[in-house]
Amino acid sequence: MNMPVIAPLPAPPEISTRAQLEALLENIAELRREREAAFAAQEAELAAVRQRHRAQLTELQNLLALETSWAEAWAREHRGELSADGTLGFANATLGFRAGGPRVERASRRWTWSRIAAALAAVPWGARYLRTPEPVVDAEAIAADLGKLSREELRAAGMEVVEGEQFFVEVRDDAMADELREAA
Repeated sequence: MNMPVIAPLPAPPEISTRAQLEALLENIAELRREREAAFAAQEAELAAVRQRHRAQLTELQNLLALETSWAEAWAREHRGELSADGTLGFANATLGFRAGGPRVERASRRWTWSRIAAALAAVPWGARYLRTPEPVVDAEAIAADLGKLSREELRAAGMEVVEGEQFFVEVRDDAMADELREAA
């Protein structure tokens, strides 16, 4: 890894008059403007790179979600082929189900998290489940208090409790390394 070469710092100037101090402050202001311009140029370049790759990454994400759903459907239909711990290993990946505790999710796609935050703000018991500065739903706090909240209260605020297992596909690191080497 190449380390940047850092020039030695100059000796501090002798500042004996207000005019010298004012010149120093003017230089500080100019350096800050240059730094902000450099940050802005960097952000513009990063935004252009993100934009250039956005369509391909979105397509790949959609394909991954689709093909993962196919693998999940197969695994649900062929549970007998999974091991006792609910997994099945292959040369390139392992798939399976992980037991998960209850979690809080949106009751439907119509409910956004900001709408749920507004609903929580409107009920007497809801304020404690909002984080600030902008009201954001604290789903972890709600999940921790599931014994104190009824399913009806959660549903009225646009949430539901989802229990059960999570499907996963873990690609083997060595398979990823082989793919990266082939792509290079």
